Amino acid sequence: MENVSDKKSRLSPAKRALLEQRLRGVSDTSQVSRSIPRRPQQDLVPLSFAQQRLWFLDQLQPGNSSYNVSRHVRISEDLDCQALARALNAVVERHESLRTVFRLAGNEPVQIIQPHQDLPLPLIDLSGLAENERAQEIARLAVEHSEIAFSLADGPLLSASLVRLSSADHLLFVSLHHIITDAWSTALLLRELVTLYEAFKANQPFPLKELPIQYADFAIWQREFLQGETLKEQLSYWKKQLAGAPAMLELPLDRPRPPVQTFRGAYESLTLSADLNAALKDLARQEGATLFMILLAAFQSLLWRHTRQDTIVIGAPIANRTRKETELLVGFFVNTLVMSSTISADMTFRELLRQVKETTLTAYGNQDLPFEKLVEELQPERSLSHNPLFQVTLSLQNIPQALGMGNFIVDPIGFDASVTRLDLEAYFWDLPEGLGCEFVYSTDLFDRHTIQGLLQRFQILLEGIVSKPDCRISELPLLTATERQQLLVEWNDHHREYPQDECVPELFEAQVERTPDAVAIVFGQERLTYAELNRKSNQVAHYLRARGVGPEARVGILMERSLEMVVGLLGILKAGGAYVPLDPAHPRQRLSFMLEDAAAPVLLTQQQLVERMPAHVAEVICLDRDWQQIAKESAENPENNCTPQNLVYVIYTSGSTGKPKGVSVTHQSVVRLVKETEYAQFGPDEVFLQFAPLSFDASTFEIWGSLLNGARLVVMPPGLAALGELGEAVKHNGVTTLWLTAGLFHQIVETDLENLRGVRQLLAGGDVLSVPHLEKAADELSGCQLINGYGPTENTTFTCCYRVKSGERFESSVPIGFPITNTEVYILDRQTELAPIGVAGELYIGGDGLARGYLNRPDLTAECFVPNPFSSRADERLYKTGDLARYRPDGSIQFLGRLDHQVKLRGYRIELGEIETALGEHSSVQDAVVVLRDSERGNRDLVAYVVADPGEVGADLREQLQGFLKKKLPGYMTPAYFVFLEKLPLTPNGKIDQRALPLPEKSRPDLADAFVAPRSEAEIKLASLWRDVLGREEIGIYDNFFDLGGHSLLATQVMARIRETFNVNMPLRYFFEQPTVVGLAEFLRNAGTEDQKVVPEIRRLPRG
Repeated sequence: MENVSDKKSRLSPAKRALLEQRLRGVSDTSQVSRSIPRRPQQDLVPLSFAQQRLWFLDQLQPGNSSYNVSRHVRISEDLDCQALARALNAVVERHESLRTVFRLAGNEPVQIIQPHQDLPLPLIDLSGLAENERAQEIARLAVEHSEIAFSLADGPLLSASLVRLSSADHLLFVSLHHIITDAWSTALLLRELVTLYEAFKANQPFPLKELPIQYADFAIWQREFLQGETLKEQLSYWKKQLAGAPAMLELPLDRPRPPVQTFRGAYESLTLSADLNAALKDLARQEGATLFMILLAAFQSLLWRHTRQDTIVIGAPIANRTRKETELLVGFFVNTLVMSSTISADMTFRELLRQVKETTLTAYGNQDLPFEKLVEELQPERSLSHNPLFQVTLSLQNIPQALGMGNFIVDPIGFDASVTRLDLEAYFWDLPEGLGCEFVYSTDLFDRHTIQGLLQRFQILLEGIVSKPDCRISELPLLTATERQQLLVEWNDHHREYPQDECVPELFEAQVERTPDAVAIVFGQERLTYAELNRKSNQVAHYLRARGVGPEARVGILMERSLEMVVGLLGILKAGGAYVPLDPAHPRQRLSFMLEDAAAPVLLTQQQLVERMPAHVAEVICLDRDWQQIAKESAENPENNCTPQNLVYVIYTSGSTGKPKGVSVTHQSVVRLVKETEYAQFGPDEVFLQFAPLSFDASTFEIWGSLLNGARLVVMPPGLAALGELGEAVKHNGVTTLWLTAGLFHQIVETDLENLRGVRQLLAGGDVLSVPHLEKAADELSGCQLINGYGPTENTTFTCCYRVKSGERFESSVPIGFPITNTEVYILDRQTELAPIGVAGELYIGGDGLARGYLNRPDLTAECFVPNPFSSRADERLYKTGDLARYRPDGSIQFLGRLDHQVKLRGYRIELGEIETALGEHSSVQDAVVVLRDSERGNRDLVAYVVADPGEVGADLREQLQGFLKKKLPGYMTPAYFVFLEKLPLTPNGKIDQRALPLPEKSRPDLADAFVAPRSEAEIKLASLWRDVLGREEIGIYDNFFDLGGHSLLATQVMARIRETFNVNMPLRYFFEQPTVVGLAEFLRNAGTEDQKVVPEIRRLPRG
């Protein structure tokens, strides 16, 4: 005889988990009975946990139709409308849930079952319309019916309409609020409707058995059952399962998430082939899994490849009818399980499937805990903009055959795809022709082409899974052939002919031959023609050659902006050397390191700067002091002694080790930047402003873009210019081409746009451009081409540029545009595979602009300059920028931020670790983290969060740290704000939790900056309500309710007490938007001028 163990082993995984769950329940005598008793007669019934959440959401947005459940039934017969109406009302009378309304009793929402009243079934006759008119009217009626605004307090929460298309063809529209139904219930309702219709039409007796319980009985039982050890065990499981899970699945969005969900949706679908469907089922059988588990693992793999997150959390609806008494009930039973999987780059799909199988089976065994209870316990960050814990769901629909009964055919899925409650909902169902797949998405977040691409990639991924289930997930195919061709070839076709075999001095001398008498440089009242500049720089070159300067020799140049500075630069290059810019404003310690690291044999400077120089071994040449000697040298062009692959300069940028690193750039890279290119206009008609510090590589564009193309270069006086002075210089000198850092651009847009009206091309960048500022400049500077420029020093100033079109508007950010000529760009995922269009990845750069590498840092050079996997040439390299970016559908690129600890501020690239290292050297600092924060008016600031000795925290320490850093770092690397904390907040993984770092103005971590006591009578009463609900003594008028430990259910209690105390019905949504005493008091002050509806008193009703 076969034993129980053998029988159990043959069960499907899902049935085995359910059996084990029920066996556990039978063996645990300490639990409340698992059979659900009928309740004693009572008027007020508590809501189930699921209903409570929907009731709460309805309070936020009353009458919101996004939680409607709609079905369309096609009836192909000569319909007995009277029998159908009678059947519909019999179903309503049979199920109390269909006669339930929801109101407040005291401070708690309750269910009230109303006595039965016949539900109308209006008949709309469209039989007389032409076919196209009839189709349009059906579509309109379907939308209208699905968008009914149900009142939970008044009911009814079910509506039906009948549409006659012909004598033997009808449509039945049925809509219910989700709070009284779910997919199972709606299918059950329609089955019973058809069964009763057939019986009534044939004058047969009532064919359905009496229900053992009603939904209200389940709601009472659920609250009794889910307490004590049962609740503790299931909470413990889910807390452990979701520990460290991200609050948000960061799918690549097409536009910013709105602050409040609108629930607007659309859908895209495809049908996977029957062969693929069969192959997926075969793989499931091999692993003892189900098709649902296969789809869940595959879908999580897809999202992992799209999000750069290692923990993928998805909601999975489950019927939640594990007790026999509930199987024939209409009601809101469905629960959503939060399925979390951790995926690594070396994991195979089969390994993930086994993880998903185990997770799913264990989740089934803990499915009694309602999602709503889990949210209440975990207290995730609250937001009206997205669903808590998960924003994506996956559902495998099991369509009961009974939905097609005789002449009644029901829309098998039945959801209204113009509505979505989440970011993305994935639906699958078995069809004779294959596996149906439908993605319902939020149109606030995604464009149609994005979801179409996601569907296509999912199909390709599934095909790869069934053919190679033991392949690493990171290596499974994802791209269509068309998409791969675009990314590799079409969007990287930027090769153009340019003088790549010539060096900077050769090109300058050729320009001198063409326009010897044209003005080359203007500095205040001084100016030099091309011929004069050439002669002076030739003399410097001969002077330097006599001191051993030649190819690859690195010459320091410590000079203020001036004519001498440009003469010195050209002289160094004509001698064959490379210049190393040294900023006089930098600390001596930093300058000393650069000189030593560059091993500069010679240092060019000016007399007034000699005192600022650190100790060094280089020979010092002061161009002003030593000019008489230099002027004795030949003014003839020295013979060229360098190649395009020789160094042209070394610019030092911030380094994560606490020491700057030198980027070594060659002549070819500079020539590629400014010759025969298309991102900007270069030529003798242009007037460039030289404003950037020489140590900032934007100066490369300003100086050589001008002098190698016959333009005029206007050099600004040294020091930081006031905005008015900058604008005046532009206006007075007729500047036509201007480069500004993002921060300076924003300031000028606000204060001094008038002086830029003569500028023909304005390039801005070095940091993220503010959309409002750019749009304002574009609107007001007619005739000026605005260009957003992007590029790291390692690729010689510019990599991509975006030319802003007239009247163009941007939803979220300004694109960095397209690669400039002779530049290649690849956006790669963490496994260096091509990231799909629209998906974030690290930006890699190739082409002729690449630097040679980092001076004296072969290890770092090898780490950041890697072989190009897409080139057939072994010497081709790519630079890993550490920047996160993605392609837009038109091939332009959107910058998304930094991957590492490096940021850009006012055009300077900063390693935050360098600042943190410097802070750590102060004796009072125990720990520190530095972040870049967005501030008002488009600016950004560095903020240092410091853990210091408690006795030393205060304004004095803040001043000490500022002074300490100024001695070690450039001014732009000194934080604008210091926030002192007892300890740095950490994530469950032990990393700094940057989201938990307070804004600079906050000094109390959980309360507002300074305690302000209630002042008015309304504020005093509100604070008292908060104290009672929150159990806290000190309530300041600016304290955030949720920062004090409040949550959504406590918020509803406060709302109820406000209603009682002030006799005003405040919208719950307002509470979430203004969760402070002062914000609520402001509403109450204005309440007298508005029509505030008070909730009606609850009346005792007989049980129906």
